[in-house]
Amino acid sequence: MRSLRERLAALQPSPARPARPRPAGVPIDAVVPGSYLPGRIGEVFVVERAREEDDVRRLLEHTPLAPSLFVPGAPAVHPEEIVFLDTETTGLAGGTGTHVFLIGLGHFEAGRLVVRQFFMRGPNEEPALLDALHEALAPFRLLVSFNGRAFDWPLIEGRFILHGYRPRFDFAHLDILHPARRVWRHRLANCTLSNLEASLFGVRRSEDVPGWLIPQMYFDYLRDGDARRLRPVFAHNHEDIATLVRLTDLLVRATAAPESVLDHPADRAGLALLLLNRGELMRGIDLLADALEDGDQIDPTLRRRAEMELGRWLKRLDRTPEAVPLWRKMCDRAARRRPLDLYPFEELAKYYEHQARDLVAAEAVVERALRLLDLHGEYHGRSSLLHRLERIRRKQARARARVRSRETGPTAGPVG
Repeated sequence: MRSLRERLAALQPSPARPARPRPAGVPIDAVVPGSYLPGRIGEVFVVERAREEDDVRRLLEHTPLAPSLFVPGAPAVHPEEIVFLDTETTGLAGGTGTHVFLIGLGHFEAGRLVVRQFFMRGPNEEPALLDALHEALAPFRLLVSFNGRAFDWPLIEGRFILHGYRPRFDFAHLDILHPARRVWRHRLANCTLSNLEASLFGVRRSEDVPGWLIPQMYFDYLRDGDARRLRPVFAHNHEDIATLVRLTDLLVRATAAPESVLDHPADRAGLALLLLNRGELMRGIDLLADALEDGDQIDPTLRRRAEMELGRWLKRLDRTPEAVPLWRKMCDRAARRRPLDLYPFEELAKYYEHQARDLVAAEAVVERALRLLDLHGEYHGRSSLLHRLERIRRKQARARARVRSRETGPTAGPVG
């Protein structure tokens, strides 16, 4: 079987049919400082730049880094074993007609973040680009992207497959978009990389090019050969990788010490729900309880979900009494809103009836819910509450009968 390099080389233009010459213009090496990386298939233009700011190097403090919370089953890795990926493409919808013309890779080397950008000057250079990418990715054990599972990586795999090869890479893939959404979507308007960058790090790019414009800028370059329009595209890609590194570091630190890293209770609630979803039950419960201490600052929809999850897990772990104060607060808050949320009343009534064996308290909870329904002119759940109330009262009647029986004592028989 032919190797990847042999397959890609076979796709190069034959000497009898040379590639169409590029239009005269301003070449890329006159616009962006870089060099041509030679390969067995062909050369690729590569830009390399190191970053030494503290906020992009802070991830180096986490050694080793355990990404299993975000990627189940992923092994612990050292920061130097992570590669950060971002691409620029000829279309935003994907598909076989979409090319990846710029691939940015970031990794740590000698205490610095090194960003390498591989550029395809034309479609005829795609085999050389893919070969260079295959070689560049080989040393790493964890790939980090932003929406890469849905877009960047399938597109790259599709280009390999289109050329007749499906390479195997020995790394786990962490798409940071998904945990970022779980943590911050409840507070931020959206979780695009640019909005996360501005909201979490205070970074606002003054001369950034919008992503939707980039495909057309590349097509214009192919048409007239003027690479000057691509300078902001390289800058955009480079900054995306730097932000990806910052975001990864923030999530790692938040996971380790959420109370000190995540100031807003909605963010802590989002992370707590993620922890619970991943089976980190004790940490998730404690963090969720902490977030709900400032529940008034949390969106009502998230607050209710967080309260329900906390109550559910406390019940499953046989810690139901700890949920009682939570349900009482929910009942008091529900009494002021319409429609009436019956969930806390039902949970509280079930606890008093079946676990605490306090039928008087159970009856009081159900009667309060029925009074509130009458006050609001609402009927949802009424029949279920009435059924529960009847059962509680039957139990009370049987209990009173047993008491009377004990007080009366056995009836004396005839003297013989």
